[in-house]
Amino acid sequence: MTTSSAHPFGVGSPDDAFVSGLTVAPTQPCRGLVLVRVLGEVDMLTAPRLGDVLDGALRTVADDCAVGRDPIAPAQAPSVVCDLEGVTFFGASGLDVFAAAQQTAAARGVRLVVVAGCRTVRRPFRLTALDRRIMLTDTHPALAHRRAQAEAAR
Repeated sequence: MTTSSAHPFGVGSPDDAFVSGLTVAPTQPCRGLVLVRVLGEVDMLTAPRLGDVLDGALRTVADDCAVGRDPIAPAQAPSVVCDLEGVTFFGASGLDVFAAAQQTAAARGVRLVVVAGCRTVRRPFRLTALDRRIMLTDTHPALAHRRAQAEAAR
């Protein structure tokens, strides 16, 4: 699957956000932070789409915080937070995507955080020891703030 250059996160058009049972919705609430919400099934057909969006998100935050701009404190290091709470199936292809994304994140000086409270997602990370290389959490402050804003707008 190719990444469109029309959108910084690899999303070509709104129709591209939904591919074969997977919705990937990236947002950038502030400089140095991209939130990626994933809904549906992550399998061998949909994983490349997720990989494209994660790569675009990592590139975006790394470029935002590139050399020559104001330094960012370690607590505010550029981050990509991927919310997998809406994932109903998580296959081995998803693990491959996150292993590659972690390598990219480390090379670009970006922190990759995966929000995975459900067993469907957390268990494969643990069984493969990928949870030792990627920060897994049940929640993230940026997501809680974003959800509160969405509920207030209703």
